[in-house]
Amino acid sequence: MTISESTQGAITILQAHGRLDTASAPETDRRLATIIEGGARQVVLDLSGLEYVSSTGLRVLLTAAKRMKQAQGKMALAAPTSQVRQILDTTGFETIIPLFDTTEKAVESFMPAVPGLTAQPNAPLPQLSFAEEIYLLALDDKQGIIAPLYPSVLDHALAGALLMELALCGRIDTDLTILKVTSAAPTGDPLLDDAMRVLQQRPDPQPLAFWLEAFADQGERIKERVLSRLVERGILKQVDKRIFWVFEVRRYPLIDDREVKEVRARLRELILGEDIPDPRDIVLISLGNACRLLDDLFTPEECDRVRSRIAALARLDLIGRETTNAIREIERRIFMAVMPPPPM
Repeated sequence: MTISESTQGAITILQAHGRLDTASAPETDRRLATIIEGGARQVVLDLSGLEYVSSTGLRVLLTAAKRMKQAQGKMALAAPTSQVRQILDTTGFETIIPLFDTTEKAVESFMPAVPGLTAQPNAPLPQLSFAEEIYLLALDDKQGIIAPLYPSVLDHALAGALLMELALCGRIDTDLTILKVTSAAPTGDPLLDDAMRVLQQRPDPQPLAFWLEAFADQGERIKERVLSRLVERGILKQVDKRIFWVFEVRRYPLIDDREVKEVRARLRELILGEDIPDPRDIVLISLGNACRLLDDLFTPEECDRVRSRIAALARLDLIGRETTNAIREIERRIFMAVMPPPPM
């Protein structure tokens, strides 16, 4: 993708041309960062020449909007093509970045120029993987067991977590129809590299839902590996107990709860506030919402207030959306199975 730049008073107008996907994302991200760091505080990104955007491309836009907000500026999107408009509407991007039908309307939306400030550096990436973070969110801290969830819900959440991690590593990309491998380079993470080998066994691109189900079918093995990593990190410890001297139950109480507190505090602050989350936080919000694990972070009064914001943020990631859809279908099937038949 290429970007041409022009100005209209204090407003910087960037016209995008081509495709915004895994191949063009790194250079586009650097270009947008340079423009913001150079002092642009009112930016319109004209999408009329953008032919295609993938989930990786959406994260570039989200990151740019977050940088702009940190710099106390404003960014707007304008004139998307039909394909781009469809994916922006599907993910609800307009709730995060203003979207206008024309560049003229986007320009008109800006208030007088905001004094420039130095952009804040990006926060360091968390040490825990998505799979580890979602597992800790699902863990009952006191009992050391997973909180009650519908069967296979955590399996699907962990499958989504693996795919999201690979997407942010630049190894896969997705749009509304397919998932494709974009790089076969090893990640250095054994769990992710094993997942990559599975993905590469099917040379023809498959729908995202296909791979979500494929990895969810390996849920027990994935859970064991995630648990093993958390034990190795010194976050959990393994305790074997026996019930009635027959059934052995394995529990994983917390040793160090700093990671759990950090994850929960970060999500709570983001959801209660108005900041634009970074792509990693969007992923965790999406997975936590899919498993219905976020309500525990808030009081009943707060839950009513933040429900719409959680829904809006959770839509922003395509893999997260597909994970949520799969889990809601599981819940629907279970509900239908236990629902009494209508009276004759």
